[in-house]
Order: sequence, then structure tokens, then C-alpha cells
Amino acid sequence: MRKEDFIALSARVTDGSATDEEIVRFNAYYDALLSSGGDVPAFPDEEALLAGIRRRTAPAPVRRLLWLKISAAAAVALAIAAGVWMYGGKDAGPLVEAPPARQHIAPGSNSAFLTLADGRRIPLDDVKAGDVASQGNIKITKTASGEVVYEAQPGSGNTSGAPAWNTLSTPRGGQFRLLLPDGTRVWLNAASSLRFPAAFDGSERLVELTGEGYFEVAADKKKPFVVQAHSQRVKVLGTHFNVQSYPDEPFARTSLLEGSVEVTAGQRTARLAPGEQSSLNGKTGELVTGPADVSAAAAWKNGYFVFNDTYLSDVIRQLARWYDVQADMDRLPRIRYTGTIPRNVPLSAALDMLEITGNVKFEVSQNTIHVK
Repeated sequence: MRKEDFIALSARVTDGSATDEEIVRFNAYYDALLSSGGDVPAFPDEEALLAGIRRRTAPAPVRRLLWLKISAAAAVALAIAAGVWMYGGKDAGPLVEAPPARQHIAPGSNSAFLTLADGRRIPLDDVKAGDVASQGNIKITKTASGEVVYEAQPGSGNTSGAPAWNTLSTPRGGQFRLLLPDGTRVWLNAASSLRFPAAFDGSERLVELTGEGYFEVAADKKKPFVVQAHSQRVKVLGTHFNVQSYPDEPFARTSLLEGSVEVTAGQRTARLAPGEQSSLNGKTGELVTGPADVSAAAAWKNGYFVFNDTYLSDVIRQLARWYDVQADMDRLPRIRYTGTIPRNVPLSAALDMLEITGNVKFEVSQNTIHVK
């Protein structure tokens, strides 16, 4: 990179117009200059520059940045993982050599299937913005931003007398947003499904979740909202919370961000306050409560993986679902990670970031992550 290009890039970082890739490139080149003893230019406003980096590297509630935890040499490796080559001058060779290329696996995207009560299965990623279908007096549309909206039309109500159950399901490597007819908004993570009625006509608003979903529930004191997930029921009136209930996870967790919820599993009931979490042991059925890692629980819907002292096995399961790959879970070291990784980078970049901070090596072959 030429010095004038580096100065121009610093200006873009400062004013907030730089892309995520440019932020990574700037950090890596800056640290490469430091580690090689190169001429580091003076920046007009270093405080504004740092603020620009922080603004674009992580969501506001997180602010735990992976690049702050790594050395200058590691930052160079991170840049290589993103496909960035750095040069010390016009005639200089590369400061570092690229590692062996990994199999390119793109990150997940907005992808889901909507199954209607009559059995029709609609691939939503193939549907253009506009009307999708209708059921009775409920109109189903897809917005330009990629959200499925259920909207009650005048004179709405379930005239058939039986609930018209629909299912929104995401594949591995997919996610999607849904606006229910009561105004509740749901984010579905990869390999998840939500079964729900097209109209809430009973005494409660019941939905059934498999996998992971983040809920912003519209308040209705007369009609509580209930999420049936795994062997637990989460009952709320109006609140923001995340439920993770994957079959391959040892615990089903409900994390509360706002409001209050009541979690019931078997004979045990737990009431959560904001900042608390319940954990249901899938083997023993034990339900316990404790502090919630709110930033990590909600980060996925904002486009980030956030790891706070997270075991490698948990990290790998999250990556496998999002990148639609398998994982060899045998003989994993008992190491933990703390840091933030954008969900929009390819798998190779995510694994390189983990290698930098975790003292392990990863290999991807035949669509499977192997840990060395």
C-alpha cells in the first residue's frame, strides 16, 4: 500500500465511511508498519480515528473487539485472512507471506422457507418484495429489507374456527426476520424453525420454536405470549429476549434483555429480570438461573459472533450452523475464547481469527472443520 493511499484510508476511517474490510486493512497495515520499524505517518486527529475504528468494528452494546486483544504480528495475519496484501513502499516486497489458502466457504445469508397451512412451501429468498400469499383475512408480504410480514386486514379473524398454523424455517447458513400479526417481531437464527398461527385468536399467543430466536414481543396484558421450546415454556406479556434451544446444545437458554419472563420446565418455574438467564439441562431437566451474557445472546441478530470466555466446542457449533459445514468434535482442547467476529466474513477468515488468539490450527476438508 502506498503512503498516500494509507493516509486516504485513514481519512475514511475517521469520518466513518470505511467498510469493515477497510477497517481490518487499516489496522493490519498500521501494525505492520510498527512491527517492521517503518515510517508511521502522523494523523491529524488520532482520537477521532480511534473512535471511527470502534464505531465500525462492533455493535454499540459489545465494544469488545478482537483486534484489541491481538499482537501486531497477529493483526498482520488477520489482514492476510481477509485477503489483504501490504507493501512497505513502491518497490518493496510484501511484508508477510500469505498462509496456505483454505477452502472458500461464504457466510450465511437471509434464507428461509415458509410453509403455509395448506402445505405450500415457499422459498422466501427466491421471492421478490411484495405479496407472498394470503390466508383468510391475513395478508403475507415480504419487504425490500427481507422481512416476512403478517398483516390482519379489515374484518380480520379466523373464520374457519381452526388455527391456520404456519412454519418459518431457516436452513443451516440462513437467517430471517418475521413480523407477526400482533406486532411481535422475531429473528430466526440458522437451522431454526418457528411454528405459529396466522392469527392469534385464543387466550394466549402460542408459538413453537426449534433452534434459536430473538423476540421483541408486542405488549398485550389480556393475551400473554408463549414460546414453547424444547421442554420449556417461556411466558411473557411484552419484552425482548433470546431463546436458544438447539437439539445439539447441552442447555436450552433463555436470556432476558428487557421486561420480564416466566420460564417453566417440568415442575420448576423461574422468573427472570433483565440481565438474567435460565439454563435447562437437556439431560437432567434441571432448570437454573443466573446472570445473562446479554451482549453475546443478542449479537447474532446484529451480525456478530460474540465470545466471552466461550469454550471452543460452543464456538465451533455456532460456526458450523452459520457456515453450513460439519465439525469434527472429537478431542477438542478445553480452551476458551473472548472476542468479536463479524458474521459476514468467509469461514476462512473466522478460523484465522481464532487461530491467532487460541493457539490451535484448523483445517477444512470435505466441508468439515477439523481441529489440530
